[in-house]
Amino acid sequence: MTIDIQSMPDARVDQGTFRRVMARFPSFVAVITTDTHSGPAGCTATAVLSLSLDPASILVSLRSEGRTLNDIRASGAFAVNVLSWQQRDFARQFATGDPRRRFDGVAHSHMNGVPVLDDCSATVVCRLQEAIEVLDHTLLIGTAERATSGTDAPMVLLDGQSHRIPDVADFRSL
Repeated sequence: MTIDIQSMPDARVDQGTFRRVMARFPSFVAVITTDTHSGPAGCTATAVLSLSLDPASILVSLRSEGRTLNDIRASGAFAVNVLSWQQRDFARQFATGDPRRRFDGVAHSHMNGVPVLDDCSATVVCRLQEAIEVLDHTLLIGTAERATSGTDAPMVLLDGQSHRIPDVADFRSL
């Protein structure tokens, strides 16, 4: 499905300004993974959110020209792997470089036929329900088939830098 945005006004904010402002929005970092005929594939994403509880669903925004998006469409399934602070190097590894080498040195297993990274802060495995093209991105709506949470706090991206969220126990004393 493609959304027609003809009625939207022309953008008034230049890309550099918009990028700097959006960097002030803290977000957790996830690696979106899927399986292909030649092995696991994945990319880094920060635009991920819970969409619905009934059915349990998640929304992921990926660049429409990205290779991982095509792989997800072909496989019909994907996993959202929320990186922990200890996994912060994976954010760059899955965002840049040769896509065929992104899993090099990354411990992973398979859950419901989808590769999932080991030791993540949280993981949700989804069946692809719909892909909606909006501007230069595609919104993936997935129905959750499995969901797990780890013990490590998630990494957060703010101002282009990775940060560690203190453990929940740190807040109990406040």
